Amino acid sequence: MCYNNKMNILICDDIKAEADKLAGLLADSGFEVNTAVFAKGSDALEHIRSGAVVDVCFLDIILNPVPPSASRCPDMSGVELAEILRAEKYSGEIVFLTTSNEYAAESYQVEAFSYLIKPPTPEVVLKTLRKLEQSKKDGDTAGISVKTEGSIRFVLFRDISHIEVINHNIYFRLTDGTELVARATLAEVASKLLADRRFIQCHRSYIVNMDDISRVQGGDDFITHSGASVPISRNCPGAVKQYIAWVAGGKNR
Repeated sequence: MCYNNKMNILICDDIKAEADKLAGLLADSGFEVNTAVFAKGSDALEHIRSGAVVDVCFLDIILNPVPPSASRCPDMSGVELAEILRAEKYSGEIVFLTTSNEYAAESYQVEAFSYLIKPPTPEVVLKTLRKLEQSKKDGDTAGISVKTEGSIRFVLFRDISHIEVINHNIYFRLTDGTELVARATLAEVASKLLADRRFIQCHRSYIVNMDDISRVQGGDDFITHSGASVPISRNCPGAVKQYIAWVAGGKNR
């Protein structure tokens, strides 16, 4: 299971025990996750405004704002936080958590992905993560038309592991282990692939999809999830740094 190999999740819940329990369920789900937990909506908002990559926000819909009569200033509710995020063009998913279904209407107004009754069970959390992953895949429809001998096939970028140039042919190595051979120049193909941030050129004859890189081997090769080796040229010294930055940034496009 993967969500571009790692899902960056923000939890905002003022009840620490419940936030910690959800974080534990996410960690035990089988998905690879990075989780940041906040008790206040304002702190969560500042985290996102700082440039942190957040794919999904799990927000307690009420967050028990401090009453105006209290000695400290009231904080925002989960709904208010979601409204601000959408107003500021946050494009990630929002999942609301609450003990009551009375706020369901508000969740739709901010384009919430889902609405879960607390405390969520492991089964519900897993089902939600699977739906999030499928939604991401369904929305990732960018690709390239590949002209092979006798046909033209549209290939999704997410399905391309890497390409290799051999004797004026472009070999598209796909993540399912198959390949396509296209009669084209590297410049023609590179202009399309490199316009998508997940691709980098690591050799004069290779362009690789960073989402399909499993590890760096000795600084000389990228190893894909299928075990294929993609060489890293000395003429592309920034390739490894680009990949490290991609992983550190949550592989966010």
